[in-house]
Amino acid sequence: MKFRLLLLSLLIITGLIGCKKIQHKDRIREGYIEYNIQYLDDSLDTFMKGLLPKKMTVKFKNNNTINKIEGFSGIVSFTHIQNFRDRENITLVKVLNKKYKYVERLNDESLFFEKLPGMKIELLDETKEICGFNSHKAKITIPDSDIEPFYIFFTKDIIINNVNALTPFKSIEGVLLEFQIKFYGMPMKLTASNIKEAEVASEEFKIPEGYESINKKTMAEIINLLKQ
Repeated sequence: MKFRLLLLSLLIITGLIGCKKIQHKDRIREGYIEYNIQYLDDSLDTFMKGLLPKKMTVKFKNNNTINKIEGFSGIVSFTHIQNFRDRENITLVKVLNKKYKYVERLNDESLFFEKLPGMKIELLDETKEICGFNSHKAKITIPDSDIEPFYIFFTKDIIINNVNALTPFKSIEGVLLEFQIKFYGMPMKLTASNIKEAEVASEEFKIPEGYESINKKTMAEIINLLKQ
């Protein structure tokens, strides 16, 4: 009886550590990925970190993606919809009762990610399993920069075409599962904690009504205002 209780306890603990395991027979094209967010800016105090989002969920279907990030206890939210057919990335911003829409073209420089000129990506032979998916390792180096070299992991077993188009990792042909990036001006590390193959309603990728279109300058002003 003691042995059975010990075995049961070990199984429960194993299930709580790391990302959740999934079983898949082949590459998947529809479902969602949950990421844990770790903030790398040591200057942020505990209170501010407590208000920032700790997780991000990306849903994908037919090469389209959508993710929503909420901060400051839901007062501010950003929703990014990447439309593969129209080659657009639509950002929906909600601040209290104000709603804005900003559109970027895929493969253009994005307002939301830090530019990393001269960045070098070295694909390595090492792999590891993340949430049941075989993931390839790459070393990222930014010459003439104070950014230390770091490593990312990506998988080719989740099919989302051009998924990295707006990021500095656009040359990576695969879905990033562990990486660091400067998003909205904040250095952060994202690590996949759960990946599931599931049906995603097409309506998820439709733009709701009531959002006012804004240009790049206005979008930049909103971001800068929220960072203060």
